[in-house]
Amino acid sequence: MKIRPEILDHWPEVRERLPADFDLEATARLRGAFTRVREIKNAETLLRLALAYGGLGMSLRETCAWAEVGGIARLSDPSLLERLCKAAPWLGDIVAALIAEQAKAPAGRFAGYRLRVLDGTSICHPGADRTTWRLHVGYDLATAQVDQLELTDIHGGENLQRLTYAPGDIVLADRYYARPRDLRPVIDAGADFIVRTGWNSLRLLQTNGEPFDLFAALAAQQEQEGEVQVRVHEGMTGTPPPLVLRLIVRRKDPQQAQAEQERLLKDARKRGKKPDPRSLEAAKYILLLTSLPTATFAPADILTLYRFRWQIELAFKRFKSLAGLDSLPAKKPELARAWLYARLIVAIIAEQIAGQVPDSPPLDAATPRASPSRWRLMKIALATICAAIRGPLLWQAVCNLFTRSRRHLCEPPRRRRKQCDDLRARLT
Repeated sequence: MKIRPEILDHWPEVRERLPADFDLEATARLRGAFTRVREIKNAETLLRLALAYGGLGMSLRETCAWAEVGGIARLSDPSLLERLCKAAPWLGDIVAALIAEQAKAPAGRFAGYRLRVLDGTSICHPGADRTTWRLHVGYDLATAQVDQLELTDIHGGENLQRLTYAPGDIVLADRYYARPRDLRPVIDAGADFIVRTGWNSLRLLQTNGEPFDLFAALAAQQEQEGEVQVRVHEGMTGTPPPLVLRLIVRRKDPQQAQAEQERLLKDARKRGKKPDPRSLEAAKYILLLTSLPTATFAPADILTLYRFRWQIELAFKRFKSLAGLDSLPAKKPELARAWLYARLIVAIIAEQIAGQVPDSPPLDAATPRASPSRWRLMKIALATICAAIRGPLLWQAVCNLFTRSRRHLCEPPRRRRKQCDDLRARLT
């Protein structure tokens, strides 16, 4: 990325983006991230090193070379690795402080309700063939900002209790969150939910406790959209009041239904199995469970609100395609956490700089637009932050520092030149 000279030394502006009441020095010492002054003189320098490694995508060796040339710190890459591993919890505190600061903004309302989305995204370390880390995100639709975030390993499952709720909240979630014991706590907190469900996600009963035949109800529906009251079997001991909810049903268009059935058939063939006929039948419908009152929200309103859930998918795409959250280079868990938190700090600040603009995927170059998209503004913000973190660099000094190292002296000159050229290309 090309950085203009006039924005090369704006680190103080990035520093001001952190919450004013967050004491970097005190929190770093409390968390054990910064215990004594040696190569790194203060907590702010440690943060800048962490952002250079995680936020800018430098390797440990590149970060050390950059820091020495820029007069920021002088340390070896093993020393930096140790410091970053210890700093991971502290970097997580900075992420939490940034999100808490965003949450202070007045919440936008829809008919007196606050719309929120909950979802998770998977992140893999190099060479992994399955999920290594999972990022659980709460997203405020009115402010278009992350309002809660939690990073877990592969064992951290997706459930509705990842969010803290307040009266008047409406949370939107996909079918992975339709679990019987996770629904009632949302209602107990004074909030409501719209959760997509499958034909076998929950055990549904009639309101009187009798078995409920879902497919008979689907076959009996005359209109494209409809609803029926159901009771969720929670499998709880004791005698809690029945959890009676609305099941909103929408029949898909023939093309949509056929595409979903073909996807199920393709997945079944890959596993060498036959798809369940009930899954093929349920693929013709959209099923939503909600606790919202019938008098205020008609079935069409519930379906319209649920479509806003796609905004969090666009946020994940921005975080991964623009901010590079999916390019995790570290396998060591402590270092991976530090890298992810540093990358999130940069991404969250970039989202703040981009501001509240229409949130939509990139359009074709020929498509007219009334204003810059959030994608373009976030891209500009990321470039500005990267330039501010780096500060001015002496390219030749960086290359010379690399060629002086013992490891590179043992390598062929052509390879040394290529590595220096690669470094120059990545930092410019």
